[in-house]
Amino acid sequence: MLPSARIEAVIELTAKVAHSLKENGPAADVLVRQYFSSRRYAGSKDRRRVTNLVYDIIRRWGFLNDITSGDPCLMVMVELKLSDDDPKKYFTGETHAPDKITSQEERFLETVVSESEEHHRLNYPKWLEENLKERFSEKFVQEMNALNERAPLTLRIASDAPKIIEYLVDKEIQYEKGVHANSAIILKDQVQIRDWPIYRNGLVEIQDEAAQLAVKYVELKPGQQVMDLCAGAGGKSLAAAGYMKNKGQIYAFDISENRLKDLKVRAKRSKHHIFQSFVLTSKNRGAKLAEYKEKMDRVILDVPCSGSGTWRRNPENRWRLTPESLDEYIAIQKSLMAEAWDAIKVGGRVAYMTCSVLKNENENQIEWFLNEYKNAKLIPIRKQGIEQLEGTLQLSPFSRGTDGFFVAILEKQDIKTQTD
Repeated sequence: MLPSARIEAVIELTAKVAHSLKENGPAADVLVRQYFSSRRYAGSKDRRRVTNLVYDIIRRWGFLNDITSGDPCLMVMVELKLSDDDPKKYFTGETHAPDKITSQEERFLETVVSESEEHHRLNYPKWLEENLKERFSEKFVQEMNALNERAPLTLRIASDAPKIIEYLVDKEIQYEKGVHANSAIILKDQVQIRDWPIYRNGLVEIQDEAAQLAVKYVELKPGQQVMDLCAGAGGKSLAAAGYMKNKGQIYAFDISENRLKDLKVRAKRSKHHIFQSFVLTSKNRGAKLAEYKEKMDRVILDVPCSGSGTWRRNPENRWRLTPESLDEYIAIQKSLMAEAWDAIKVGGRVAYMTCSVLKNENENQIEWFLNEYKNAKLIPIRKQGIEQLEGTLQLSPFSRGTDGFFVAILEKQDIKTQTD
């Protein structure tokens, strides 16, 4: 592709991202993948240039969208100018190039200067400012900058660590061990691992270090009865099976049949056979969960949330979130906590998790639950993050180098014993 044709591709993708954000459509990485799947002529350098520029625009989306009124062409022009790359080189009107810059556009570009307002510089929705500053306090700028950086690719060691390290060394793949989870390996470069034999044979899985650490605090043991109530594609279920040494049962529930199909594939690859998976619908949910009432030793509850802790992985998600959708998440979280509590036996534990940094999805939910359920006890997590409720754990990119992630462990007490 010619340089100008790459910029035309960026404009097309920027428009697709804008439409997807408005209609709550596919993620940016899906859009990029779909775009190039029908353009086989694009080489690796083309894809890299286009993809990097699209994500640069997404990381500046609030500012670019505001000053251009959402015009994709202008958004790309401004990003190029602010990156010291003259837009006139590309907007020539020639074949496969964007239309030639108009005099009006030239005058507009002459007025453009770098972001002056804080929410523009740090790329977050203005309406979330109070929530984010409540969380990060004096480290607000550092934490928000960290949430704008690109996340590393992190692997979880599922088995045979020496063989994994041998493979990485042999292929001259740079890595470092995780700081918080012994099972974590952080790759220094973004690479495709799907064809690696250590991945195909189930020796490693892709999982952020924060999520690996969270599963550790569930304190799983062989032979337990475990429910993963929002299992998704099963990353935490697979980690749980490792702690359980393939003994016991893991009941994986989700509202998405496709995500649970991914779990089956991954479980087969990793040779874990203690899973039973179930699709929950509005019709079967109550009856199905009633079958497990007070039978579980552990419930892993990684609830739907704002995803604010994963903005460095999915930078456009900060623009999908609205005050209304955040309220919906908070209501869903409370409902799921009640379902998990019904499933747990006396002495059992619910591990409440979010990939959020917002207090109203994290500590506030735990405080509400402890007030609502008198037989609930918070089991302290000894590791410290930036949490604002003692005994819980809140991680973040700047403070711990991980995704933003929250964990709280709640144990069901015997009220009769407490009364006696």
